[in-house]
Amino acid sequence: MVKYTLDNGMVVLLDPIEGVASVSAGLWIRAGSRNELSGQMGYAHFIEHMLFKGTSDYSARDIARMIDRVGGQHNAATNREYTCYYINVISDYLELSINLLSDMYYRSLFDPDEISKEKNVILEEIRMYEDTPDELIHDVFMECMLSEHPLGHPILGTVESIDGIDRERLLAFFNDNYSTDNCIFAVAGNFDVDRTRRIIERAFASPLSSSNNAARAEYTPARRIFRRHITRDLEQIHFCLGTEGLNRNDENRWALFSLSTILGGSMSSRLFQNIREREGLCYAIYSFHSAYMDNGVFGVYCGTSPDNYSRALGLIVGECEALLEDGVTEEELGDAKTFMKGNLALSMESTEVRMGHLAKNEMIYGRHYNFDEMVSKIDAISMNDFKKVIDSIFREKQLTLVSIGKIPGNPDMAPSTPIVLNGGARHGEGPR
Repeated sequence: MVKYTLDNGMVVLLDPIEGVASVSAGLWIRAGSRNELSGQMGYAHFIEHMLFKGTSDYSARDIARMIDRVGGQHNAATNREYTCYYINVISDYLELSINLLSDMYYRSLFDPDEISKEKNVILEEIRMYEDTPDELIHDVFMECMLSEHPLGHPILGTVESIDGIDRERLLAFFNDNYSTDNCIFAVAGNFDVDRTRRIIERAFASPLSSSNNAARAEYTPARRIFRRHITRDLEQIHFCLGTEGLNRNDENRWALFSLSTILGGSMSSRLFQNIREREGLCYAIYSFHSAYMDNGVFGVYCGTSPDNYSRALGLIVGECEALLEDGVTEEELGDAKTFMKGNLALSMESTEVRMGHLAKNEMIYGRHYNFDEMVSKIDAISMNDFKKVIDSIFREKQLTLVSIGKIPGNPDMAPSTPIVLNGGARHGEGPR
């Protein structure tokens, strides 16, 4: 892996891979929805859309046709802490990809007519999420886990915030956050390093500067909301149950990955086997962990019928209590480790995933972790590490519960008895 910094402060990461035909190039910005100030909800995501809506050299249609005609793929994603734009092509067209990403970065027009049209597109995207309860429930859960903190804001924004967007406000957010010293350019796949360096240095030579990035470092402390229900006329109740996790630099994060794997991260996990396979109470159930620079969130998602809701909820709490009280066997932890290593190995065969690993490791740790280093971290997880992390995550912790749907006999779902884990419950017991 080759790492260097351009004169304008942009970090460049190059990962040549032998034996593949493709290459993935990505522009990553260390800014996402958490960087939005009051009245700016949805701005980071809106800008992601606008960079595809035309530049001084190419129309939105030109951008799409240039990639389509070479059989490539182009897309972008807005996260809570970063935004990325990427293009995947066969290696012959890497220069095209780099130059196009450069044009989108430096010369996007932010045309007022396109902004007006894109408002409607994003409002429809918001409505789509509102109509997709298994997606919406995760946003509601984050809002409750990180209430009053920018991380808890919906990435898409709200109808009111999107309606209030104009060109001047968008450009102000862009200029505050898209400075070259706040960006990473990453390439992974089949390419010549020296030639690619020359192309990047030509394409991204100009500086974009901002004097406001430092102002984004202070955030309101998060506040927990422990119960929220949204009544909807649905066939299922969708719910998330969880508590605080670990921040992305915590040394115990690898043990937490193993905990999530054992609890609900695979088809052989406890939640999947005991609640879906043995009891037949749901189709989708899994655990998840979201880590950020200063905090984290750990949770479980399940979708089930109203008649099975209480039973499923009680079983999930019982599984968490059983982990606290009884722990896991050496065999179970060993299986989790081999699952994690296998998943990692398979994912690293994708040039797009490799490119993303480069950028994310640089943003989070300021360095690259290769496959062998990550495997060694997984292998080093001990039973003591597992016990330490499960005590940290679960013991004496009150869980946040959010749900969407119709709850029999309690349509308004007023705040109920707190759900607190203490290691005393057995499988199948309800929440206490």
